[in-house]
Amino acid sequence: MATLQKLRNMGPTLVIFVGVALAAFVLGDAWRILQPHQGSQTVGSVNGEELLATDFQKMYEEYTEAVKFVRGTNALSEEELNQVKDQVWQDYVRNTVLKNEAEKIGLTVTAAELNSIVAAGQDPILQQTPFRNEQGQFDKSVLDNFLAQYANNKDDENFVMQYKGIYDYWKFIEKTIADNALAYKYQMLIYNTYLSNPVAAQNSFDANNASYDIEIAAYPYSAVPDADVTVSEADVKALYNKNKEQYKQFAESRDVKYVSYRVTPSDADRAELNKEMTEYAQSLKAEDADYATIVRQASSVVPFSAVAWSKESYPEEVAVRLGEMEVNAVADPIYSQSDDSYTTFKYLGKTTVPDSIKYRQLAVAGATPEATTALIDSIVTALKGGSDFVEAAKKYNQDGQEIWLTSAQYEGMNVEGVNAKFLENIFAAKKGEYNVMDVEGSPAKVIYQVIETKNEVEKYQAVVIKRVVEFSSETYNSAYNKFSQFVASCKNVEDMEKNAEEYGYRVQTQSNIFTGTHKIANQNNTGETIKWLFTTAKPGEVSPLYECGENNNLLVVALTNVHEKGYMTIEEAGASLRNQLLADKKAEKIMAELSGKNFEAVASTANVKSDTVKHITFNAPAYISMTASSEPAICAAVTSMEKGAVSAPIKGNGGVFVIRLIEKTAKGGEYNAKNEQDALKAYGQRATSRFLNDLYEKAEIVDNRYLYF
Repeated sequence: MATLQKLRNMGPTLVIFVGVALAAFVLGDAWRILQPHQGSQTVGSVNGEELLATDFQKMYEEYTEAVKFVRGTNALSEEELNQVKDQVWQDYVRNTVLKNEAEKIGLTVTAAELNSIVAAGQDPILQQTPFRNEQGQFDKSVLDNFLAQYANNKDDENFVMQYKGIYDYWKFIEKTIADNALAYKYQMLIYNTYLSNPVAAQNSFDANNASYDIEIAAYPYSAVPDADVTVSEADVKALYNKNKEQYKQFAESRDVKYVSYRVTPSDADRAELNKEMTEYAQSLKAEDADYATIVRQASSVVPFSAVAWSKESYPEEVAVRLGEMEVNAVADPIYSQSDDSYTTFKYLGKTTVPDSIKYRQLAVAGATPEATTALIDSIVTALKGGSDFVEAAKKYNQDGQEIWLTSAQYEGMNVEGVNAKFLENIFAAKKGEYNVMDVEGSPAKVIYQVIETKNEVEKYQAVVIKRVVEFSSETYNSAYNKFSQFVASCKNVEDMEKNAEEYGYRVQTQSNIFTGTHKIANQNNTGETIKWLFTTAKPGEVSPLYECGENNNLLVVALTNVHEKGYMTIEEAGASLRNQLLADKKAEKIMAELSGKNFEAVASTANVKSDTVKHITFNAPAYISMTASSEPAICAAVTSMEKGAVSAPIKGNGGVFVIRLIEKTAKGGEYNAKNEQDALKAYGQRATSRFLNDLYEKAEIVDNRYLYF
């Protein structure tokens, strides 16, 4: 049972990243917050294999519980929930694609293989579980002990209630390990088909075993006006047909124009809060004031603390006044424009205490208060007589280890009751002495000993009430009515653009919205807007008014373009095609101008910039500051040049270049054919990644999550 209790204590302190293997190759978007649905609706499919909404919700809940377990929290933010749902979908797609491929060739992960992975204890995910030994390493014996005890007590409702979270977490980890193991086996199968040879190894060694210093003359494309070159529609079409695969879109998307308006507090709202804060300031002046209750009732964003904090832990408007006020003085409400807030506080004085304290403790409880006192007295007597603190603690299933308490662990947090009393006692204790403290509301008593203290510092105690100004219902209704009138005036996208300025709004653009996009206008809770875009809207239409954000934002969108799944049209790809053609045409013009000139003549040509670049290597693209571009073509060209030689004009990413080799320097090192071949084989990882991406692209993935979640 001691092992079980230790596992419960360890769980909330962990941090985990699940699905680490291969997840990067799957593309994924986010979607709206999950809501339960009944029936046989499908949220998507992979190669015709449908995923029911109920099954997706179950996977989502399992993953969510795992994350909450390791973070030691009962709730996740919307952003965190979106991340969880992203990962669930990505894992589902990845696992479905790979399992289908693995089945074709008989590739599996057996129970024996899974057990071997767990027994070895080397998988990074295992290191993130609570099944660890005293050295902090995964220990299968701890896992086996837990599983055995869980199996033996599964009919004990009390036991299951305490440990089901850990058990479910382990089953989740076990499944993740199995999925990742199959993915890894498939990946390695592809990877090991990539071979090298001695000739390639020698060439690689020769290229990477030298660095080059060069003189460079650069003619930037930006120096040639666009009007000096001609790009015809035939040119655009030819380039599109040549590179058509680059313009393939694997999921449909939408482009929109939108107006987003955030409702903010009015001057009247600020005046009302100022009045309210004045009343709270009066409450703090009372001699018998219950500070903790007043702070809670005021909904202060700064929690109540019965112990002193350093100045830095208080809001700036409080910190600058601490020490200047008389003890028990109360500040009138202070307005802060930086965060639109009002603050009042009562200064209770300052003290000098250690910033860091090392201590140890031991909690015990007897059957009765008298028995607890007798037990405490006997332990303290034994400790004073030379008994080992750690050994004494182990008798009560505690480790008795020394603990550092620092200001960061309690400052800025709510501290009252038993926690405040504990801190006060720790601060007052003398080093080396054994002290005893009662635990309010519990039969237990705590023996504690301060071992070491550091940095005596001044700290200040103040009761702070800080409130951020919020808009009233009247303010929101006024903003809503005005925005409604604007939306009603917009029959189409042209109306939106024409009328926005009149109402004081700004039209903005957002492109490539997918069914799984989290946000429009960078606002939360825009799922209904996305659903409208993909189920109802037609190009040019304007949406209804949507309330979104954190119940503080108004939104209207107009659909401007639909990008169907498949190849972009020439018109859609036109901008990038024309930019590439402009660079190509400019390169032709510049190369013709520089052709046949020696280096000095090139360097003196109008618009050409020259410089020296050192330490160029074959395996790292040269960065040319004159064109602010990375230029791998220069690295390739220089490796075949002799000292003093001048290159022909080189077409690059940012311009045309002519180079002269100043010096070639061997790095040294001995050629090892096997090492070089192994290094070249590592390029197989890229081939594997491309292969997996091809599998994904051909998997016929249908994503309808936005309809249900």
